[in-house]
Amino acid sequence: MSTAGMCVYLAALVTVAVAGEGRIRYTADSDDTIPMWHPLLAAAVGVMLIQLTPGAAPAASTTPRHRAGFDAVTLLGLATGFTISLTLLGADDANYLVLKVALLVVAPMLLFAAGRRREAAQHTDIEVPQTQSHRWWALTPTLGWVATFMALSRPQPAGGFEADVVTIAAAVIFGFVINAVVEEFFYRRWLQSRWQLVLGGVWPAIVISSLAWASWHIAIQGTGDLPLDLANVVANQGITGIFLGLLWQRYKVMWPLLVAHGVMNANPIAFI
Repeated sequence: MSTAGMCVYLAALVTVAVAGEGRIRYTADSDDTIPMWHPLLAAAVGVMLIQLTPGAAPAASTTPRHRAGFDAVTLLGLATGFTISLTLLGADDANYLVLKVALLVVAPMLLFAAGRRREAAQHTDIEVPQTQSHRWWALTPTLGWVATFMALSRPQPAGGFEADVVTIAAAVIFGFVINAVVEEFFYRRWLQSRWQLVLGGVWPAIVISSLAWASWHIAIQGTGDLPLDLANVVANQGITGIFLGLLWQRYKVMWPLLVAHGVMNANPIAFI
């Protein structure tokens, strides 16, 4: 699984380098592109710093293995359904919001509730450690990634967006919850954790969650050239997903993922 995943990443990078002239689209709010090495460098800095800092102590799963397998397959089906539905129906605000809430929030909650009833036991997320003595070590790779990401961001003149402070604050908070919070809980805390237990390995689970997360971005960043669109999201969000997945696996706390994801999403609004 890890080898196959790495082949997918390599093929995507080669495709972008050749067909995309080494540039990738990075936001649905602009047709501009950035060099493909930007997300690569930021992810590389983050991963390197993760390796240099101590992680959380491992803890045994409280979720039975057979239930984790059912959950893992179901969650991956929901992720695939989100990508396909959003791509076919269109990524306008209404479709995006309804599909995301239905497939990435409501459906998983119903899945977990059913699992609790089946097992007659309290649900707990997989492999969340009992000790948090190392949780603040996550600040080092998070700040390293953020600093690199911001240093590579290209400031441009404001796009003329005008609103009162309350409206802007509400939009930022809502965007943070529906994007950073929902996505990091679904793709990393739920999907990745369960596949790690099922497959018995960290990297296969990270690859699965990263590619699943990257795939839905075709709906908002695609140009109609499917092979290049796939390569684009793998080389961008897929690469960033490797860093985010390792960040979750290493420290088992959510705030570093939310900080990184929040910065990534807010940056085009605040700095472009």
